[in-house]
Amino acid sequence: MPSAITPARPLPVYFIGHAGVNLLFDESPKNRIVQDNLRAIGEEIRAISPRPKAILTFSGHFEAGEIHGPGVIEVNVKRGTYIMHDFVNDFHDSAPFVYEYDWPHKDAPELATGVWRHLSKSGIKAKRVERGVDHGIWVPFKLMFPPENPLDVPIVQVSTFNGYDLASQIRLGEAVASLRNEGYLIIASGMAVHSFPSIFEIRAAPSDEARDLARQKVLTESRAFDTALRAAVTRRDAAERKQALLELEQLPEFRRSHPTVEHFTPLLVAAGAAGNALEVEPLGVDVVDPGMSYLNVRFT
Repeated sequence: MPSAITPARPLPVYFIGHAGVNLLFDESPKNRIVQDNLRAIGEEIRAISPRPKAILTFSGHFEAGEIHGPGVIEVNVKRGTYIMHDFVNDFHDSAPFVYEYDWPHKDAPELATGVWRHLSKSGIKAKRVERGVDHGIWVPFKLMFPPENPLDVPIVQVSTFNGYDLASQIRLGEAVASLRNEGYLIIASGMAVHSFPSIFEIRAAPSDEARDLARQKVLTESRAFDTALRAAVTRRDAAERKQALLELEQLPEFRRSHPTVEHFTPLLVAAGAAGNALEVEPLGVDVVDPGMSYLNVRFT
């Protein structure tokens, strides 16, 4: 990337569909599409000039601890952050090599502390913590910024709020929006559809015929929600986008697509950080599976 100076206009905001660690070794045609989508976004980010000061990340696997109570954000200020093998599934028998994966990267505790101060001044309760880099960041970033061509700017990790107050996540994005003028590139990593219960429902069907029916039912639900989400998030007006996104919670497909909301909330943060956008564009080839959607979006 070119050298970092203050950008002439706000840096873009990205939302990426991060998938699980199988993204790195599954050679299925659909998985290759997801990989290629992320690689293309990585190349786009590398071409940004001037170079970002840092990448400010939000992840579906970094939600503020419930112990802090509602309305608190965590900022990772650890020096020498490690890679967390925090997978949902147990791969020790099926793919034990995933626990050897690493991803070279830079962190910047001084910049993270500055972000913590910025949030506090913006009226958001923020707590400094020390933790590693979760797989919602390093798995997609390992494709976007591979070890043979490592990322040359640091990452600063900020949590989402704990809980189901969706409007608060958009307010969090609004609070960090001004950092885009200070050289921070915002990447929020989650999933447009993320429903393990729906996937388990398919697997638990008693026959091949029942599984096919369950798969079609879940795929229909996933596509319906993905379509509604795309229509909402691609609105350029910030107020209209916010209203449309919050209204998604009323759809019958919402709870089926997000039984828990931690993979949905990073998209809300990104939408809040985007403000009134010149352009909101889905990126890459669309991939929607039963219970999963790998939507990527750029806000400029």
